[in-house]
Amino acid sequence: MSTVPGLDVSYWQAEVDWRAVRSTGVRFVFIKATEGVAYTDSTFAGNWEGAKANGLLRGAYCFFHPNQDPRQQAERFAGTIRDREDDGELPCSLDLEVTDGVSNKKTIAGVKIWLDEVEQRMGRRPMIYSGVSFLETSLTEHGQPPDWARDFALWLGWFPNKYVPGMSPLMPKGWPTWTFWQYSGKGRISGIDAQVDVDVFNGTAEQLIAFANSQSPATVSTTHVVAAGESIRSIASRYQISVADLVTANPQMLKVGEKLTIPGQIAIPTMPLRTHTVEAGDTLYAIAVKHGTTIAALVARNNIPNPDLIQVGQVVVLA
Repeated sequence: MSTVPGLDVSYWQAEVDWRAVRSTGVRFVFIKATEGVAYTDSTFAGNWEGAKANGLLRGAYCFFHPNQDPRQQAERFAGTIRDREDDGELPCSLDLEVTDGVSNKKTIAGVKIWLDEVEQRMGRRPMIYSGVSFLETSLTEHGQPPDWARDFALWLGWFPNKYVPGMSPLMPKGWPTWTFWQYSGKGRISGIDAQVDVDVFNGTAEQLIAFANSQSPATVSTTHVVAAGESIRSIASRYQISVADLVTANPQMLKVGEKLTIPGQIAIPTMPLRTHTVEAGDTLYAIAVKHGTTIAALVARNNIPNPDLIQVGQVVVLA
């Protein structure tokens, strides 16, 4: 099963280095915008612009309170997004986690009002985010989700004891499939100095772009400059394509400094490749300190088998 990595953030993550996040392979992010009728996340604007500047597909979400007016919640949310002058590439989402002591009937009615109101205001159908337990206990009528629920894409929260790439989540009763899956709330990722929710999209990068209905970024071929220590397998793994596809596009021998064609990748706003050419007396530790990174990151980025052994003239791609 193909998946694409992503995450979701709010004020709990404080400052985010979006360039570092993007370098890890993350391709999309959901960003908290509002909660209830009166709260706007203080980090939303910075996260919204930072993620965009680094080529991530973005979707905003609202944390819903069933005991507050759904139309006012929708109005505040839509207004907050429109204040940023772009609606993001992914659909927005309604985050369902609390009942506030409200009955299922009233919760379901309020959820539908918010979804319809936001769709009308923003011209695009939202998604529903929730966990398995909430969907099965608080968003049900006679033991089943309301009939209209099937019309909305599901961003599912379910945390397995151990996540294994390629596995599928436990599905709530009555829901046929998932579009996004939040599989952990304790992720660790470069660029964020706190635990973070991590997610996957159910499909390929091309299918994610199609779902986003985004004109930019677009799916095109891109290039990769071969660094010392890299192999066909490691490069294919980095771009999440098969070895066969990479070899078909690049039948030539692998050489350091050569540009490879990477088929079917997401074209994003790019920055010049940062490298360091090893000089006499250099150590990996000194290079890491000079460029504000770590030995571990350099080893991983350049597939260096022995951190104590680097050669004069070797080109090190900076993590």
